[in-house]
Amino acid sequence: MAKKRLSYDIKARMVQLSGACFWYWNSFHSFMESSGVPRSLILRYPKEAFNKYDVMRNVLTVLEETDRFDTMNRLVSNFYQLKGAVDRDNLDNERAKQLLNDFRAAVGNDPIESEIRRRETEKRRRDYRQSVEGTMSKQQRLDALNTQFLELSAGGDMTPQQRGFALESLFIDLLHLEEFECRKPFRNPGREQIDGRFKFEKFDYLVEVKWTSSTAKQEDLSIFDGKIRGKAQSTRGLFLAANGFDENAVAKFSGDKPRILLMTGEDLALVLNGTLTMQDVMKAKIDAIVDDGVINYPARSIRSGH
Repeated sequence: MAKKRLSYDIKARMVQLSGACFWYWNSFHSFMESSGVPRSLILRYPKEAFNKYDVMRNVLTVLEETDRFDTMNRLVSNFYQLKGAVDRDNLDNERAKQLLNDFRAAVGNDPIESEIRRRETEKRRRDYRQSVEGTMSKQQRLDALNTQFLELSAGGDMTPQQRGFALESLFIDLLHLEEFECRKPFRNPGREQIDGRFKFEKFDYLVEVKWTSSTAKQEDLSIFDGKIRGKAQSTRGLFLAANGFDENAVAKFSGDKPRILLMTGEDLALVLNGTLTMQDVMKAKIDAIVDDGVINYPARSIRSGH
């Protein structure tokens, strides 16, 4: 776990919570032991000579001086997860709840849960890299995806639905290749079909992929918009349509707080042939939607700077 010192503010709040959440010493000691504080350290500060505020202040000082950052993070995490006073019959539980809410807001995220998610992400990336290591270089894999896309574009005997499924798989492979945190197509509890999901700059993006004989219509975007609107504010959408989008559909979903980025087959081709990276395309499209409400910013404009 990262060796990050706690701020003075966070430590001061933990000291305050020690008195607000615990009345009985047994509860307080059990809380600290469950966080990994050595019993020998706890016993340095007997209740006859120290109050709970003093004990927590001294324990935090010793843990920091001895580089026990993992234990400090577990203390933060255990306070983060408390919902109110532990010994509520003897304490002002409403005050404890407010202090805990303020503490969570100051901390931001549970450090243990954040570390778990970070390690899981790193493991997924490491596993994926290891699965292809020694067989193909990144450029070779990109070339293979580009060849696959060109073959899909040629048509052949595939139905539009089959090409759509193939494009879904290709796009997820591209996200893996560029080390995006992503998920394959799935159905959510409401039985909606989601063609994939990925994370970029703290936002979650649901994916919709279409490969029809004509441009994607307003109805297609309306259905996808409905899937996004039912999610958290941090959820956006990326709609990939191999043959582009109907102008009326683009106009309908531009402007007022748009949450959908549009990507065409032409945009994708510039990534697959190595002209641009997916990171380049995402950043440019996000800038366009934030600055001007443009949801269909063409990737070819990145090279010209327009």
